[in-house]
Amino acid sequence: METPHARRQILVVEDSTEVRRAIVQILETEHYVVQQAENGKAALKKLEETTPDLILSDINMPFMNGIEFYKELRKNQRWTAIPFIFLTANDSPEDIQAGRELGVEDYLLKPIDYDDLLKIVGARLVRTEIVEVAHIGKAYLETVTVPANTIEGRDPYTHGHVSRVVYYARSLAMAIGWKEEHLRILEIGALMHDIGKIIVPDHILNKAGNLTQDEWTIMKQHPVAGAKILQGVSHLRDALPYIYCHHEHWDGSGYPQGLSGKNIPIEGRLMALSDVYDALTTKRPYHPARPREEVISFLQYYTGKHFDPELVPLFIRVVKSQSA
Repeated sequence: METPHARRQILVVEDSTEVRRAIVQILETEHYVVQQAENGKAALKKLEETTPDLILSDINMPFMNGIEFYKELRKNQRWTAIPFIFLTANDSPEDIQAGRELGVEDYLLKPIDYDDLLKIVGARLVRTEIVEVAHIGKAYLETVTVPANTIEGRDPYTHGHVSRVVYYARSLAMAIGWKEEHLRILEIGALMHDIGKIIVPDHILNKAGNLTQDEWTIMKQHPVAGAKILQGVSHLRDALPYIYCHHEHWDGSGYPQGLSGKNIPIEGRLMALSDVYDALTTKRPYHPARPREEVISFLQYYTGKHFDPELVPLFIRVVKSQSA
């Protein structure tokens, strides 16, 4: 069964076009998102636009070399935590020593070996992810819960919806076999999945009857609005698929992008089931709470239409075991 796959962003800083292209090609083959810069000055400009998950930088470059670039990088609090790997020639032990004195631990020797590049990059990102996960503790989740509950509080009919969706989604992910670091991100994504409803007026959010076409157009904007709210928060980047894709349908009839099948991130497919199940089994302005068996039949009917056909049977087993 699938687990979430976040595409990590890497900035490659190298003055040799040939070497830079070779590194970029290797990394893109492994599905990393790669930005490029030819020297330290150009790299600093790139960093004003995006914050990568890792930087690979040559040491010997014109205009601003790797050592100077690293020093400038660490002066800015926004960039102090970005993992950094130096690229250096075999005959430059003094460069390595200079880097070590600055606190750089990882190096790649030129000419770049394909396997060495991927091993070092992968290991560095894993170490960083472990640290990030450690920082996402109870206090952080409580902080995230505040805006989630604020949105929920605008609609008295959905009281407890967020916490129940977190529970269903986590239970399904555990049944799939997700690791703890994925479960922690899931909790954040599930808590924040409807944060974009901050743009939806109360009279639409709480309307008892059917929405008009114009009202429905506004309502369907909330996944995009939610993603925009959180996309600049680096620690929440991996939670975005839960927010952006939880209204996509397996057959492509959902929104906001009309994605279909496994083009929908697993996070969105999992969240869709949890969200709909809770919505149908609880009282809303536009429908009464429906019996569990009726909702299970609904999920089965829309298997392969709205919902992932592999996830539905597992989800049904999970909810049945919880109420047994």
